[in-house]
Amino acid sequence: MNHPNIVQYCDSFEESGWLYIIMEYCDQGDLYTKINKQNGVLMPESLILDYFVQICLALKHIHDRMILHRDIKTQNVFLTSKGRLKLGDFGIAKVLNHTLDLARTCIGTPYYLSPEICENKPYDHKSDIWALGCVLYEMTTLKHAVISIYLYDIIMIVSSLKPVI
Repeated sequence: MNHPNIVQYCDSFEESGWLYIIMEYCDQGDLYTKINKQNGVLMPESLILDYFVQICLALKHIHDRMILHRDIKTQNVFLTSKGRLKLGDFGIAKVLNHTLDLARTCIGTPYYLSPEICENKPYDHKSDIWALGCVLYEMTTLKHAVISIYLYDIIMIVSSLKPVI
């Protein structure tokens, strides 16, 4: 996928039974590390907005191609020295065949799981949007939206949330 906010695939090869994948290098690490290096000092709103827009553009690009990332999290958002954010790690992504298709595999990182996934229901691109909201929350507060060391607790908290309109 050729997009300025997606880590580019360069090449792959197999050697001695091992698969090697060569990807674009993002020299500033990942968003998770940047957030942790803030040491409690909130990031400027303008930077958060810039980052958020860039992640949105990457998600729009893949969703327009009917691809679910399924593992949106700060560890999979990479930074370059030019201020560009790039979405990476498509290892568990899924391509949908039709606009109305739903995925069914319970997969992803606990802190970013949508209610549909927590309830073992079919899901679509909206689960990536939920995870994007979790990333935005993390950028603005420097902590996870749902905090627990136990997967069961996270699932119960997320499953019990009711939408507020």
